[in-house]
Amino acid sequence: MIKKGLLAVAAIAVLGFSGCSTRLGNMTVVSTNNVDGLSAHVTKDVRTTGESCLKTYILFTFGDFQNRLQIATDNAIDNGHAKGIKGDVLVNAKIDVSHWYIPLIYGQNCLTVQGDLIPLSDSMKK
Repeated sequence: MIKKGLLAVAAIAVLGFSGCSTRLGNMTVVSTNNVDGLSAHVTKDVRTTGESCLKTYILFTFGDFQNRLQIATDNAIDNGHAKGIKGDVLVNAKIDVSHWYIPLIYGQNCLTVQGDLIPLSDSMKK
């Protein structure tokens, strides 16, 4: 009986110390500070949005776990291009994570990137 108790405690300890990590993406340019030489003249109607979502059905999660930030950013740039906005980089970017679940039925976890899409060549001082 004691062996079963020790086995249960050991199993709980192993599960309690387990964890995971996820790479959100590879970014070419990211900054939270002003960048020397960047002169972004943002005009109207250049705001664009992209997202990357994970969906959970019952207990199984589907979607790209490894590159969520990169996919959401690429989607934002592609969505801007689809609206006719010319640009290479997002400035004034905002990154949000939202999620909702119906326990044991369905859930969704989305990473959303919003930003102003501008051409990089026009934004650098000469």
